Amino acid sequence: MLKAGLESSPRLNAVKRGSSKPEFIGALASGLNRRAFLRQSSVAVMFATLAACKPNLPKNEKTASTLDSKSVAKTSSHLSDTYGFDQHQKESIAMVQMILFPEDGDGPSATDINALAYLEWTLTDPDNEADGDGDFIAKGVGWLDSLSEQTQGDQFIKLKPKQQDKVLRQISQSSAGENWLSILIYYLMEALLFDPIYGGNPEGIGWAWLKHQPGFPAPDEKTNYRSFL
Repeated sequence: MLKAGLESSPRLNAVKRGSSKPEFIGALASGLNRRAFLRQSSVAVMFATLAACKPNLPKNEKTASTLDSKSVAKTSSHLSDTYGFDQHQKESIAMVQMILFPEDGDGPSATDINALAYLEWTLTDPDNEADGDGDFIAKGVGWLDSLSEQTQGDQFIKLKPKQQDKVLRQISQSSAGENWLSILIYYLMEALLFDPIYGGNPEGIGWAWLKHQPGFPAPDEKTNYRSFL
């Protein structure tokens, strides 16, 4: 699994000068499993600092939209908005999310926290749209398939687990690939920690795992943060 690879990779164990990788990846890479890291990190502090950890993509790694403009959800305050990934992109992203946050008996998996649904929704946030996050993630699926086909002979989602792990280790060695994995992990952390109204963390599964008591009252359709945009 990629998690094991990150823990053992000399290059990823230290944050390189000028790297845009979130700090929490360094903690995982140092040998802590996700349960130990998240529980040793104050959940309140993680909420307060998560935005500051978001990778800043270099301008040459951003891209104009590669998707039909009609397929991309327009900015609005509706919680039902979703970003316009096509089916192949969704399947590929969901598979990578499960490798990064697996069903390993150590807390909820990416599927358990509704990571893909949360990602599709949060990418319609005005700030995330302005940052070009959705287009960058979609473009990364293309890189992933290109490398998979060149080195393993097929698309990423059709590879065996060991082949997928090898491809992700390879893609993490490039600046663009490292940033792509970093931003996926960033949004996985949001799906784990944010209020369930935003699509992730269903029934507070992430909070229960971390033994976190959320604030009260919880946001609803009238008081969620997008209603104030």
